[in-house]
Amino acid sequence: MKRSFMYGLALASALLLTACGGDSSNNSSAAVRSIQASGAGFCTPMQGTAQQGRVVTSWKTAPGDALITHPISGLTVRQSFAPHWAGNVVRLRLSNRYSSLPVTFTNIHLAEEAAPGSANMVPNTECLLTFNGRPSVTLQAGETVVSDWIAYPVEAFRRVGVSFYAPGLTPQVTRHLNANEVLYLSLPGDYTSSADGSMFIAAPEGYTANFLVIEALEVLAPKNVSTVVAVGDSITDGSDSTTAFLSGQGSPLVATDQRYPNHLQRRFNSAGMPFTVANAGIGGNELLRDGWLPQFGKALLTRFDADVLQTQGVSHVLVMIGTNDFGNPKPGQAPTSDALIAGYKELIAKAKNAGLKIILGTIPPAEGTVTELVPVLHGTAAARRARDETNAWIRSQTLSDGMVDFEQCLEDKNRKGFLAEEYNSGDNLHPNPAGYAVMADCVNLNLFERQP
Repeated sequence: MKRSFMYGLALASALLLTACGGDSSNNSSAAVRSIQASGAGFCTPMQGTAQQGRVVTSWKTAPGDALITHPISGLTVRQSFAPHWAGNVVRLRLSNRYSSLPVTFTNIHLAEEAAPGSANMVPNTECLLTFNGRPSVTLQAGETVVSDWIAYPVEAFRRVGVSFYAPGLTPQVTRHLNANEVLYLSLPGDYTSSADGSMFIAAPEGYTANFLVIEALEVLAPKNVSTVVAVGDSITDGSDSTTAFLSGQGSPLVATDQRYPNHLQRRFNSAGMPFTVANAGIGGNELLRDGWLPQFGKALLTRFDADVLQTQGVSHVLVMIGTNDFGNPKPGQAPTSDALIAGYKELIAKAKNAGLKIILGTIPPAEGTVTELVPVLHGTAAARRARDETNAWIRSQTLSDGMVDFEQCLEDKNRKGFLAEEYNSGDNLHPNPAGYAVMADCVNLNLFERQP
């Protein structure tokens, strides 16, 4: 009885800290210490929590397709990420959006990652997630579900891992292409609750190193906190932010959480601004058309409702898109700048109609692009002209609520249209970690109004 009372008191204190605002990271740490001191676990189910604060998105990825079958039947999948906003009460969002078949998962556990990119979890931090009180969930074709709310304090950039077991056949799994993280698949068996990562094997990057099924981690936050959705293509997604591209040694993981939305979140945190940044970038994505490969996702105009408007707590959207529209590998099919501008206007209208603030980013430099797949057309005269015309419009227009000049911040001052050498990952298209940090530094934080 005494233990239950002490845990209830600690939990009430944690929720009070969450609902009343203040420094969320400090509040989360205090809540963790308070709960640990009570001698109880983290994982108490919570009911009716949404009325005690605001539901915001602490971490997000955008599902792209379910084309490639991952061999996960009878295996445990373990994948990790960094929350952006601290909270004491959380839930996990799962997606089967692009699958044509149902899929079942069981024993989904949340735990603290022992080290960035590691399969090991911190012992005694694992928590079983439930769905309507059950440890197993079946997602029907096209369905998205959320877990039950639980008391589980997370902190900004204290990385967590999600492990789940697939007990039956999984012919299709909705995924996000190229997580820029290490995906781990186990030897046969259920190792979801094990902190020991020795039974897991890193999936080869470029083959299965994708986010599978998981879509968002949502937290209960103070009512003045809101979500900024950064949406776009691979540059928003963070391609080559964690790898040594064209190094001659494959693409080993060398850093974590170096995408420009990660760096933007650090700036918000340092400034004490109540915003959490959700990353809805998809590699290869285009504004006007579906990606020329299915894993490049639906056109942003098509997926905007699901990936932006339905994101929990969204108040602002930061858009940077168009590189792949003009660099499409199919000759003669690239749109004109007028067509792309018309698409931007449609996005602005969608955001405004939903009551959101929308900020446009210019298209970054792309001259001399090389890829591992096909020679794309980013460097043609037509692509160059269309980018220049579109960027000139973005800088001069007054329809949006602001503009970020990513091109100017990343461009080589001595070679127009090229990424500066110090920001180049090696393919002349994607920034390296320093370049992604500069992109975040280019964002004027005054563009984001505090929420009431």
